[in-house]
Amino acid sequence: MGKILVPIDFSENATVATHYAAEIAIENQDELVLLHVYTAHINKYANVIIQGEKLVDPTIKESEEKLNAVVETIKTQFPDLIVSQLFDEGVLSEVLTRETVKNKYKVVVMGTKGSSGIESVLIGSNTYDVIRDSQTPILAIPVNAKVYNKDNIALLTNFKPGELEVLKQAMPIFGKKFHLLLIHINKAEEDIKVLNNKLEEWIEKIIADTGIDDISYTVKNRSYFANSAENIANGIQTIIRDEDINIILITKSRKTFFQNLFSENIVKEMAMGIVIPNFFGRTDAKG
Repeated sequence: MGKILVPIDFSENATVATHYAAEIAIENQDELVLLHVYTAHINKYANVIIQGEKLVDPTIKESEEKLNAVVETIKTQFPDLIVSQLFDEGVLSEVLTRETVKNKYKVVVMGTKGSSGIESVLIGSNTYDVIRDSQTPILAIPVNAKVYNKDNIALLTNFKPGELEVLKQAMPIFGKKFHLLLIHINKAEEDIKVLNNKLEEWIEKIIADTGIDDISYTVKNRSYFANSAENIANGIQTIIRDEDINIILITKSRKTFFQNLFSENIVKEMAMGIVIPNFFGRTDAKG
């Protein structure tokens, strides 16, 4: 049994992410922890005293009541699920860092605006900042992801050890009974026969290291993406639609797959255009 952390701001996006996370938690018998981070209006209320009592920001109590209501709703909808709650003040990315350092979580599940942009619906934060900085895997959920489905999971691959680490980070959440599609971008324009041999060897290593044995791959040449971060991200989204992918795994490292490919901005472009759940795993492996 592990823990799944879900930041919420009482929006539809956060509600969708909470239900998605609850389905995962039920399947794995994990605890669901709901976190709301608020920003107190200190300047407005801190120095105001009425009849001998300091005036308290009324939105804090309202937020606490809303959080209690969300917890009760989830408990009603998922009676077998263990649900707890956290209520904290500050900036979400900072609170998440502090909380995930203090307590071990399998994953942080976050609602996003999906294809409408990177801007987070989560108060006081930016989804990309959290994705970039978090040491804990992040599962970003677009608002259209109403149903948890893990039949077809993709991994962006460049034959790097860190990708195996990210796949292993995903397994406690998704298990290993799914089809894994490897997506490789042929940036060096290698001969397809050479690439096929590399991919077959890579698949054998994945099977040996993870036990996942239902694996296929697709290769796209660099020209397919028109050599820009935005076009690469859009091209990957096209592959996602064409291959009917449910979840995509993305490796973050000191020098990411995307940085190796063209530029560090591609991770951001991917986050800006989320159309399916994106799992961002972190690795300190080189490359």
